[in-house]
Amino acid sequence: MALSAQVQAGLSKQADIGAMTTVAKKQLGNPFGLDDATVAQLAKTTTWRRLLLFADTPTKNDQSRVQNPKFFLSDEGEKNPQAELVAMLTAMQNRDNQAICQFVARVYFLNQSLAERGINTRVDDSSCQAFWQFADTINAKRLSLIFAEENPNNIASAFGHVWLRADADTIDDSEAVAINYTVATDRADNAIKSTTKSIFGGYAGVMEMMSYEQKAQDYLVKDGRDLWQFELDLTADEVMQIVRHIWEIKDMARPYFFTHDNCATEIVRLLDVVRDKAQLSKAVGKVVIPARMAFVLKQQNMLADERFIPSQATIRQARLNRGGDLSELLPNHNNPTQANAVYRFGVGGGFDKQADDAVYGVQLTAAYQDLLDNPNGTRQLLDLQLLSLTVRADNHRLRLDDFTLFATRSLNPVNTAKNNASDDKAAYATGMGIRLHRVIDASSPANDDALVFDVGVQRGKSWAFGKTDDNRGEFADTVCYALLDGKMQLGRINQGYRLALGPSLGCVSYLTKSVRMMTQLDMPYYYHPDRGSSNRSGYMQPTVSFAVQKDLSANHALRLTAKAERLNDASNKQAMLYLYRYF
Repeated sequence: MALSAQVQAGLSKQADIGAMTTVAKKQLGNPFGLDDATVAQLAKTTTWRRLLLFADTPTKNDQSRVQNPKFFLSDEGEKNPQAELVAMLTAMQNRDNQAICQFVARVYFLNQSLAERGINTRVDDSSCQAFWQFADTINAKRLSLIFAEENPNNIASAFGHVWLRADADTIDDSEAVAINYTVATDRADNAIKSTTKSIFGGYAGVMEMMSYEQKAQDYLVKDGRDLWQFELDLTADEVMQIVRHIWEIKDMARPYFFTHDNCATEIVRLLDVVRDKAQLSKAVGKVVIPARMAFVLKQQNMLADERFIPSQATIRQARLNRGGDLSELLPNHNNPTQANAVYRFGVGGGFDKQADDAVYGVQLTAAYQDLLDNPNGTRQLLDLQLLSLTVRADNHRLRLDDFTLFATRSLNPVNTAKNNASDDKAAYATGMGIRLHRVIDASSPANDDALVFDVGVQRGKSWAFGKTDDNRGEFADTVCYALLDGKMQLGRINQGYRLALGPSLGCVSYLTKSVRMMTQLDMPYYYHPDRGSSNRSGYMQPTVSFAVQKDLSANHALRLTAKAERLNDASNKQAMLYLYRYF
């Protein structure tokens, strides 16, 4: 009986302790005595979610873009920002220096947020020696956006590039640090493979810190690319918080895409961390082009100053234009803050002789621009297209006419200083394209049209003629080219495929600031062996084309295109007039 009473007393005591523990957990369940509502509110804040690389607002499949457990304290952190918040607050309350020093930007944000609620955590990053060594190396008191103009000779740089320049109190190129987020390509990959992998995230992005002077020289001398420097209008606290966040994210590999999650979006993301109301990510759009960064930041009043830094190629071209006098050198017309929008929508109408009917078309281009688009704010003769769609209709049918996945052409005029020279030899003019394209199969008298998968490459020479601007390092306003064009087409054509090789001759001329014209003669010889058939195995199918564009305003233009093509035993003629809207 005595033993039974003792057991009952013990059980009663344990129950009392359990009840007290339950009460204590309810009272002290969250770090720093925060109630559940406050914790939930903090976890939903835009800045906290951005620090963890979540979308601004929760989604059905809420997940961070970083899929590395080292980026989180909580096992659930990758998909649960509130769990990560509690884990971080717990680490701060427990004075966990390893966690505090690993995630200094999160600590700073939480200190600010709790201070607004009257809570002093008495935790900071002052004892984080490794972080401060990193911060002292960068020594950032001010940050500038650096834009390197487009380089179609290098697929990885075809859309331009942006990075950050960190300066101390005094501005000195030799002491400045470049903070660069770029793609880690595989040198063994050819151009087509490299392009495809870059578009679909086949490469990782890497964060680099290096000498600004060395970085700039690579662009100015080696690549011959002009730079634009835009000082960012940031406070000292904002600059320091960006440095803290770079410390947290610098070793976290993420997929790199040409169209998003690229060098431009990384800078947008860094700025969004300290400007939660700016909504820069939304302003730059879904397809993020580096050149649009400066334009958007100017619209948001985040640029304090700008400076043009001419490349060695620009300086040499200016000497050619002026006979060596550089006393009045003006910036080239490639200031990205003055560039037009890269999205293009067009509607048009015209005729097609083969269809024997009026035709109507709709075009949508995600990026970037071709030789007839307004060149202001971009590299001269930039011809770079990504995700371009053309649909045509007549009274009989609606059909896909063209879907360009990627296409570029770099003319590199040999008689200019801007010819991508290497070892005193001008580079070839080159081009490549990957697209779905509607063609006419002239192997038979039926002259049937079909949609084909078209992969092509071009190589040749080009020359610049005409008028130059003596006060700038730009070449003449007319360029003519002679290219050897090779392509392979697969689809519902004779034998299911055909190969082509032949010359492509043309000229593009900037007649005025608002009018550009282009003519081209293509003479491909197509071959697809057709034994035992009346169809031709090999044949020429020459095409003459003409196009002219007139800018109506910064966001509107008219474009007229015409084409005559020799078929099997006949010819076809087409003409279209499009009204374009840029947005």
